Amino acid sequence: MLQESVDFRAEADTLYEFLTTLNAEDWERPTGFLGWTPWDVVAHLHYFDLVSNTSLGGEEAFIPKRNALIELLKQRKTNQEIARDELGDLSPPELLAIWRATYQKLTDDLSASDPKRRLPWFGPDMGVRMFTTARYMETWSHSQEIYDLLNVSRTYDDRIQNIVAIGVKTFGCTFINRREEVPGP
Repeated sequence: MLQESVDFRAEADTLYEFLTTLNAEDWERPTGFLGWTPWDVVAHLHYFDLVSNTSLGGEEAFIPKRNALIELLKQRKTNQEIARDELGDLSPPELLAIWRATYQKLTDDLSASDPKRRLPWFGPDMGVRMFTTARYMETWSHSQEIYDLLNVSRTYDDRIQNIVAIGVKTFGCTFINRREEVPGP
């Protein structure tokens, strides 16, 4: 079993359990991240977990989905609006249930994949390990918005090594993407 997938599942499960404690008002409170509510955060995670599942189907399945999403972004739709358009009728409990089923399927499928396999994405293709780590990072970072909103301290564990790993591996890219010189040691 792919350790990154085990860690991703554990992080998502931790967030899921925390989200079950929110009341109706909490779900609609804006976070410090672009005013997204906890509902928006979960809808975003769910939407891109679905897109990730499409990527596992290969380029033939993924490219049309990617192109459709890029077209929406060109029309100035935000990630928040895209997720709301797709999922806006769902209550928080309904959204939680489908997100959980989706991330469980995704982590199972990633775990069963060859770690050397390349998956198509919005930038360069990624190996399964890095792809899984990226989904973990999305879940970890977006969950912080909700912990901050509700003034709850999260419990850290050794899974944080995934965040460190992706930070180190992508350090240079953050400068290259902005056409800046990568600082040396």
